[in-house]
Amino acid sequence: MACKNLYYVMQMMTYSWYMGKLQKHLPGVTFPGRWWDPVNTEEKKTFSIEQFLKHNMHRPVFVCIGLTEGDPSWKRSFSRWPWGVCEQLVPVKTPFDPEKWAHKTLELYNWSQPNDSFHPGSWERVANEEMWQARMKTAFFLFDLAENMEKEQQARLYELSYNLYCHIVDAQVDYPANWDKNLALAAEGLLRSGGRGHGLDSLLSRSIRHFSRYLQREPTDPQSKAIRSIITHLRKERDKLRDRQKG
Repeated sequence: MACKNLYYVMQMMTYSWYMGKLQKHLPGVTFPGRWWDPVNTEEKKTFSIEQFLKHNMHRPVFVCIGLTEGDPSWKRSFSRWPWGVCEQLVPVKTPFDPEKWAHKTLELYNWSQPNDSFHPGSWERVANEEMWQARMKTAFFLFDLAENMEKEQQARLYELSYNLYCHIVDAQVDYPANWDKNLALAAEGLLRSGGRGHGLDSLLSRSIRHFSRYLQREPTDPQSKAIRSIITHLRKERDKLRDRQKG
């Protein structure tokens, strides 16, 4: 029986013997060539990632741990949407509903291994970090999307990203240091967009707190000077806001 969702190993798809065996077990999956090789596909009767995806649009397709830079053909016709440690590849014209996607991906995680619990340099540590960072992928995706939007749409995405970051960070005691930085940036982005009903003092304080916490945890960050400057600016803005409220 063909699998409902398709997960594929790109490196293995470069071998003709693997393709032959794979096709026997996945009768519902179309491989539009003898193996994956994006160079001169017609001449060699091979296929690119884009061709593979176009022949399998009848099912959800996911990619995990990134896509090879050697074949960027998929970028012409597909986008990547975050799905835990993986990403779903969808046609570029597919309408994206940020609220629906945020809700759909919020409860994907049941990873219980504590953060920072393996020896530095070990493969277990790398895998554990990958799982922890996956919790933030949708929030990060929405923030990045907001950066290229205009006004109301931008504010909407900043707010959604901020709410997700708060939900995730507030639920943890120990978490990766970059979460503090990301949450601080999300709060600052929402602040720049007018707050969308969130208290300005609350957003300023949240951004200050998490930027400061990040620097405590990562004092050697190359951007530490710029972050300190932002903290100083945010504190001044908060003082001005509180002075106006008193007056």
